[in-house]
Amino acid sequence: MNIEKVDAEVKIRVYDSDASFPSIGAYLQETVGHLSFAIAKAKLDLRAVNRNTWLGQLWNILNPLLLSLVYWLLVVVILGSGGSIFSLEGIKTLTQIVAGLFLFRFISIGLMTGAKSIVSGGAFVLNTRLPRIILPLSSVYSAFLSFLPSMFLYAIFHLVSQYPITPELLLLVLVVLLSFLLTAGLAMLAATGNVFFRDIASFLPYVTRIWLYLTPVIYVYTDIPDNYRWLIFLNPIGALFVCWQQILFLGEIPGNSYLLAGVLWATGLFLLGFVMFLRKERDFAIRI
Repeated sequence: MNIEKVDAEVKIRVYDSDASFPSIGAYLQETVGHLSFAIAKAKLDLRAVNRNTWLGQLWNILNPLLLSLVYWLLVVVILGSGGSIFSLEGIKTLTQIVAGLFLFRFISIGLMTGAKSIVSGGAFVLNTRLPRIILPLSSVYSAFLSFLPSMFLYAIFHLVSQYPITPELLLLVLVVLLSFLLTAGLAMLAATGNVFFRDIASFLPYVTRIWLYLTPVIYVYTDIPDNYRWLIFLNPIGALFVCWQQILFLGEIPGNSYLLAGVLWATGLFLLGFVMFLRKERDFAIRI
């Protein structure tokens, strides 16, 4: 057997960057067919995160809750705004921060773990024929699973704070779905970029921290002066957080402009991430 000939054929079949763009329909069909694997992997990853701690999975709730308390004390005690600690206004301020950080943590964790998914899943990339897109999607789903229990805790804050309970709260499902779509798109983009530039994953924690302050997460969007509020639409998650706050704290249907911006950012980034991932996927094996 001519080993050199076999090696050349293998390299062309697997690594040829000039190969035709894969059929999107067939790729999606294969991905959907292996979603059960992605879900199982997400659950395993979630259990592994805090496996060696006493409190285990409770840290998925305690982390954003304790961070919320830090920001709340900063706002109420040091800055002297948002009411006193034991007043209803102070409790409402805490509830606003908790709601924002729970959702933001889902997005940021999904993005950061998704960015590392291809590089850290080198064995999967090299030794299986499954669609590699399963890895970042699984990371985002794992972040989503850690987010769900926090919403039950938030419900207690919502009741204590006497925020309205209206049918519009059902629209939170739409905001979460759009957040999932947007996070998946960003995770695919970051995972692709991180294969070629490993510094991306290292920079992301700092980027997400700045992103936190530029987004109405620990403050409400009405705190932004009217003449600067248009900047919200330039932030990929800005409009989604405005919708989040309008539903939770006002009991209203989100404004059309904010809802439309949220849909456009989420679908646009998902499609961009999906296309970029498919275009570069065949090169992953030789870059890891």
